Amino acid sequence: MDFALDATACAVRDVAADVLSRHEAEWSATFGKPTFGKQADAHADDHDGKLWQALVDAGLLALALPESAGGDDLGVLGVAPLLRALGAAAAVTPAIGAIAAELTLRSADPDTRARLAAPLVSGSWYSVAVSEPGDALGSRPTAHIVDGKLTGMKTGVLHADGASAFFVTTADGVVVVPRDADGVTVRRTPSSSGAGEYTVTFTDVALADGDIFGIDSAVLRDQYRLALARYADGLIDGATRLTAGHVSTREQFGKPIALFQAVSQQLADIYVIGRGMELATTAAGWRLSQGLDAGRDLTIATYWLAAEIPATMRTMTHLHGGIGVDLTYPLHRYFSVAKDLARLVGGAAVQLDELASIDGARSAAAEPEDTTMLVDLTPEQYALRGEMRSYFTGLVSADDAREMLTDRHGPAYRRIIKRMGTDERLGVGWPKEYGGKGFGEIEQQIFTNEAVRADVPLPSVTLQTVGPTLQALGTDEQKKRFLPAILAGEVHFAIGYTEPDAGTDLASLTTTAVRDGDHYIVNGQKVFTTGGHDADYIWLACRTDKEAPKHKGITILIVDTTDPGFSWTPIITADGAHHVNATYYNDVRVPVSMRVGEEGGGWRLITTQLNHERVMLGPAGKLDGLAEHVREWARGTGPDGTVIGEHTDVRRTLAQIDAYVRINELLNWQVASTGEAISMADAA
Repeated sequence: MDFALDATACAVRDVAADVLSRHEAEWSATFGKPTFGKQADAHADDHDGKLWQALVDAGLLALALPESAGGDDLGVLGVAPLLRALGAAAAVTPAIGAIAAELTLRSADPDTRARLAAPLVSGSWYSVAVSEPGDALGSRPTAHIVDGKLTGMKTGVLHADGASAFFVTTADGVVVVPRDADGVTVRRTPSSSGAGEYTVTFTDVALADGDIFGIDSAVLRDQYRLALARYADGLIDGATRLTAGHVSTREQFGKPIALFQAVSQQLADIYVIGRGMELATTAAGWRLSQGLDAGRDLTIATYWLAAEIPATMRTMTHLHGGIGVDLTYPLHRYFSVAKDLARLVGGAAVQLDELASIDGARSAAAEPEDTTMLVDLTPEQYALRGEMRSYFTGLVSADDAREMLTDRHGPAYRRIIKRMGTDERLGVGWPKEYGGKGFGEIEQQIFTNEAVRADVPLPSVTLQTVGPTLQALGTDEQKKRFLPAILAGEVHFAIGYTEPDAGTDLASLTTTAVRDGDHYIVNGQKVFTTGGHDADYIWLACRTDKEAPKHKGITILIVDTTDPGFSWTPIITADGAHHVNATYYNDVRVPVSMRVGEEGGGWRLITTQLNHERVMLGPAGKLDGLAEHVREWARGTGPDGTVIGEHTDVRRTLAQIDAYVRINELLNWQVASTGEAISMADAA
């Protein structure tokens, strides 16, 4: 699996960035937006004309056109970076509709494509007319053709007044209509940003034979939805960068406001929303590029656009204070365009209704035409998922499940892990040289997803954090002693990091380890040590150099819990379960041979290990497993005899859950596919 752009897409991204960096945006421009008591100037330039010409001059608007017309013949993935860059710059141009139309032309016959592509090289554009009154994004177009004449009304048509023609969805497929054709009426309508939006009415517009493509309207609709989503993906990225820059330099009470915990938490939420938008849009684009059904991912992307991005823009405006609404400062453009886009797609409820109507089942991946980017499981990985799902079903008995409700790391837990070891299921992603199956991180993610989906406990810390770290940095003695026992399900580790006064600020830990010959003497206390009462060993972070900077003097030791100086007391959580503890270390002796890595080099081990642990703690399978219980309930009937799932609120809630499950799945895939280059932010 690979989410990375190919060389061509990277080149497009770089050229777009260069063009935009040389363009001076006029942030106070409102493109003929009406003021109080006045109408918009229907003939005002409804977009940034200078930027549009710069894009034309750079050849960026010809990317999707055929080479015979002077274009580059790029597909969805090749032009995506341009749309994202325009969004990141909050650029108001006709590019969204123009590029969607150009990509749709790839489905036309060669003669039609060449004929319609020719005018676009010099800067003309086509506007996309998809939405209709009461049907944003036009999932059920009512515009129709009778006796060769088109009749219908389209709303929210972007930059219609200056277009050379319209690409129109109808009940009979896509048609092209010249802007100056008899029977075409164009009326400008208000928008938050002032960007040109129009209602276009077609009244008995005569169509020539060449104006009817024979292309299904769904093709144009999907390309347009993707263009909107990819632009919105860039929009939130640009606003996020603007906000991060502001809070990093804006000082209050003698320090940047980015250092205030409330602000940093809001920034984290903003980052999560942005990553969700990028992942959903990337997945949708990849599926379209492979000729696969992208309906689910497209709808999730447009739902995210409508539900999450405007709310996130409000947060960013709040973080800016008064400057966020200054007409000469860029943020107002980002916010107003985001509101326009959310309205154009019909709002969150409309997208949830469409998502609810889509079958959530996904067919096994076909062999992709191009594996440069791959945003799906392979057929072999789908087969592994089916195998794992079958294996985990029924692995936990009702009695074991009942016991583990309150004793998460007791005898039942040990029995289940030992059985998985005996069945050789624990080493899916481990290298063969250490006894594993030799697959990879994606397969390990599949294993984890299916286990938690079936509510089967896993030795996550031992298997996915301690094991891989020992493989990379452990001594031969440590590897020989621990790795086979981990895969056999016979040895269990707990992590000893958090302290009463060192939680989020982990580098402030005070537990000490003092060298005494060939041992370390450990003293200190840890809290929230999951499984510490049952673990065979504690993977302990200690301070070995009090004089070193706090990130430099930390060392990782493997503590044997049979040492008489080790003890614990339970911490019972709100669900009544015992799975975390306070652990104590009073003159605990640890052989130097049980040090992992170099003395003082523990911080890098901690961050690397936490990244892997966080991935294991957030698998999409857990959400999907819980959602399946809700779906099963929704298949039943209520007191009135109506199927519960037919109620609108229930359908929308299940669709919303589906969106979150999918984005979580994509994030897990993306993080797993990066291997050692894992992002700390993405893992968190």
